[in-house]
Amino acid sequence: MSKRIAVFLLAVAVVASPALAGVYYEAVTRSEGKGAEMQASRVKAWAHGESARVEFVESGNPMMAAGGYMVTEDGGRNLFFVNPKEKTFTRFDVEAMGQFVGGASKMVNMKISDHKVENLGEEPGGLVAGLPTTHYRYRTSYAMEMSVIGMKMRSNVVQEQDIWSAPKLVEAALGIWLRKNPPSFGNPEFDAMVKAEMGKMQGFPLKSVTRTTTTDKKGKSETTVTSMEVTKLELDLVPNVSFKVPAGYEEVDMFGGQGGEGNPFAKLMGGNKKN
Repeated sequence: MSKRIAVFLLAVAVVASPALAGVYYEAVTRSEGKGAEMQASRVKAWAHGESARVEFVESGNPMMAAGGYMVTEDGGRNLFFVNPKEKTFTRFDVEAMGQFVGGASKMVNMKISDHKVENLGEEPGGLVAGLPTTHYRYRTSYAMEMSVIGMKMRSNVVQEQDIWSAPKLVEAALGIWLRKNPPSFGNPEFDAMVKAEMGKMQGFPLKSVTRTTTTDKKGKSETTVTSMEVTKLELDLVPNVSFKVPAGYEEVDMFGGQGGEGNPFAKLMGGNKKN
């Protein structure tokens, strides 16, 4: 084999190597109903293996303000929100966030019962952002009872989800934004049931529509519809972006250091401002 051919084959192998492959995407989230403004966002993001960066172009969530970004280098096990304007970063401990939900439910004496997860079927979903997808449909229902300052409130919740997932997407870090599993309900048995069913989904969601209807004991219902869609997707080499927190930035908790020792929510999330 000539030296010229050998160099050519090496170049082809490098370009085709999965280790160099990455994903760039842009996604929009919209919501209608109670708390809709908190759900709205527009992001652009890069994922490369277990590393990811999600930049918030628009955001209604004050904890993830526009101009900031999330980064991880281990698939989200250690996840940070960076605020370039304030030169600060916040640690998002996924496990602690689950504990926060469970802890908060205990603080208001919240109980989940009559929970059920149904897989309503799956079928070819066509192309979304240029990739073939599988369309999954789920229905999750449960009764929620809360006791706050001696007042008891009970409601029934039904959540219906349509998810278009792309089996070809395998970059682990895509999951920090294109999530397959919902946040914890604070009920271990229910959480395990949801994970077991939705964990069967192949790839990562490129589009989803979630309809949540809450009915109180008087029969009054409220419905929230949240949709997410990847509007642009490129399977290419990862651009020259950093997946690290910039040196010299100060770490704060998600309560801006205002939690204090007496704030149980700040305690659950790991404390106050760190110098």
